[in-house]
Amino acid sequence: MINILLVEDDKSFGYVLTEYIKLKGYNVVWKETAKEALLAIESSIKFNLLILDINLKQSTGYEIAKHIKADGNTIPFIFLTARDLKIDQLKGYQLGAEEYITKPIDEEILLAKIETILARNKTQTLDKAELIFKNINLNSFKRELNVDADIIQLTERESLLLSMLMQQPNQLVERNTILKTLWENQDEFSRNSMDVYISRLRKYLSASKVSIRNIHGKGFILE
Repeated sequence: MINILLVEDDKSFGYVLTEYIKLKGYNVVWKETAKEALLAIESSIKFNLLILDINLKQSTGYEIAKHIKADGNTIPFIFLTARDLKIDQLKGYQLGAEEYITKPIDEEILLAKIETILARNKTQTLDKAELIFKNINLNSFKRELNVDADIIQLTERESLLLSMLMQQPNQLVERNTILKTLWENQDEFSRNSMDVYISRLRKYLSASKVSIRNIHGKGFILE
């Protein structure tokens, strides 16, 4: 599932835009302040795109962009703002924005830009499909797990699950986030199925320096 974080403090506009983007099949998390946005970015949700208003209460979209860049985060982002001065647009692009869109907006054009950015980022991700943590190496494109030169062929879901954990090593990845992303359901059957997959991955990793720790009722940590 594609996750988009919208940061917009205009309640009416934020609601309308959130519902419009959701209708196109994307999962949208809407936050009204920079503080709430940064907490969302630091959560276990893996965002594919940020849409940032610049004029926010107590902060700006510029500050959010600076913060994520300082953390080495590579989430692509768009500035969506009423500021239409050239100096503001230049500042937005200098901070690394993929697009700088001024209000009022054309929703169809915005959606086209979102789809273009997501498609471009997906291609770049495939080029960087290799994940490394301690003595394990995962090629998510080939679905191959390398443990000290021993190659294990994974199923698609095993590869996706391990990839989620390896992208956030030593951090809690919530059970509900995994279920929503890989099973698209949170019923008992899906929970049991996920536990089976976790057990398989633990078996594959048994000869490595890596383990998957269960945090009861919350999720898992790759450590």
